[in-house]
Amino acid sequence: MPGFEIFGDEEKKEVADVLGTGVLFRYGFEKARNGQFKAAEFEKTLCSITGSRYSHLCSSGTAALSTALAACGIGAGDEVIVPPFTFVATFEAVLTAGAVPRVL
Repeated sequence: MPGFEIFGDEEKKEVADVLGTGVLFRYGFEKARNGQFKAAEFEKTLCSITGSRYSHLCSSGTAALSTALAACGIGAGDEVIVPPFTFVATFEAVLTAGAVPRVL
């Protein structure tokens, strides 16, 4: 996927700011963060841009799919339509939720 390997000085600084706190978690450890709340700030900015009341950062596309399925109440016995040509995470998230992937 071209582009993923390109990091400029601005991106490196943002990552260094977080690594400098020693806190790699979204929640908790307020004292150790030294004012660094980048994930929370990004979520608020995303809400502002999209007009949404809520946003939630995920560590991966797979985690995002699992979160979305849970938010929709998808579970055991449900069927979820998936595309015939997709990444494995698409149907894995459905199976993890206890649902059945269906290709149309």
